[in-house]
Amino acid sequence: MLCCRKQRALFSLLLALFTIGKTALAGESCRLGFDVGSSGIRVAMLHSPHAAKVPLDYLHHVWRDNHLQATIPATVAALQQLPRAAQLPEGCTAVAGGYSAWRLAVERGGAAQAADTLQAIQQQSGVFFFIIPQDVEGSYGYQAVQQQMGERLTTPFVLDIGGGSLQFASADAGWGSNLGQKSWRKRFCQQIKQDQAAECRTNPVGVESLDSARSLLAQEIRAAQAALGSQFAVTALSAPVTRGIHPILRHLAEQRLLEGTVDERGFERSALAAAFTLLASKSDAQLREIFGNCASKTLKKACDAPFIETHVTDMLLLLLFMDGLHLDRMEVIEADMNNVPGLLLDQRVQHWSQHYPCYLTRLRQNGIDAFKRDNDHCSE
Repeated sequence: MLCCRKQRALFSLLLALFTIGKTALAGESCRLGFDVGSSGIRVAMLHSPHAAKVPLDYLHHVWRDNHLQATIPATVAALQQLPRAAQLPEGCTAVAGGYSAWRLAVERGGAAQAADTLQAIQQQSGVFFFIIPQDVEGSYGYQAVQQQMGERLTTPFVLDIGGGSLQFASADAGWGSNLGQKSWRKRFCQQIKQDQAAECRTNPVGVESLDSARSLLAQEIRAAQAALGSQFAVTALSAPVTRGIHPILRHLAEQRLLEGTVDERGFERSALAAAFTLLASKSDAQLREIFGNCASKTLKKACDAPFIETHVTDMLLLLLFMDGLHLDRMEVIEADMNNVPGLLLDQRVQHWSQHYPCYLTRLRQNGIDAFKRDNDHCSE
């Protein structure tokens, strides 16, 4: 009888310890992350399938005003409402990372104004908001893809073309620039087509634009080669490639309209070059016709505006980087990628959250690289 009571007592103790440990673990992991990109905000947390996002055109605001102060009310509302929309726990510590549009706001409007914007957002929402340097964003992207894809990711580098930025990243190296789909289209219109209008029509792009664009991007391509080398293997994972370029190349290959290898896993540079040559002289209507009016499932969104206006300029951008970096083939994986896992696992985020006024001071003093600076001497 005594033995049984001891066993029951031991079992109760172990159960209590397990419960305490589980509760402590849950408390430690109750951290939300917000991915604040150039076109919207997404919320997620580690080891949870729940997520939610809302569109918010930060690039439009920073292009118009050189800062993002006008977005404060909408940003705060999204930070407060998205966790409920995603059915995520309440009362969690919340952090946010701002990327290409936010870096551009520092560049154009100044670090002090950007810090004031972050301070207002934190005071009104309780979310610790950081502007993430380009190379750190690249490492976040690689971590997210590696975590999501596992053994399906077979290359050491990934390519992410977003709305405001482009980055190549591996586990320990990376390079990026403000050459996302939207920002490249704007630069193409203004500097190659000499069209300053917001509604600039890119098609027909023109085969002759290849040389102009090569000269325009020469400095960035040299910088990428210096940082990354060349002839490395890379997987493209973002929508401009996975939902635009790759499906279009597969369609053209099936119609025997181009040379070069295109398969379900990727394509050769020669196929991309042939497609650009074929499509560069076509108008929007002619592109729709070549795409078979997008009757196939793989091309069902390719004919929609504004996507029809960007496919060929996207091809031009990718082709020039593949040429410059001597990449003979591009692998393709579609991933619902976000930077939240990298953000939440970054020890710098945790440290700066505990010294947030100091982070804002360092941001005002040192700009975007403040995030990577030592915070041991913060006194607040």
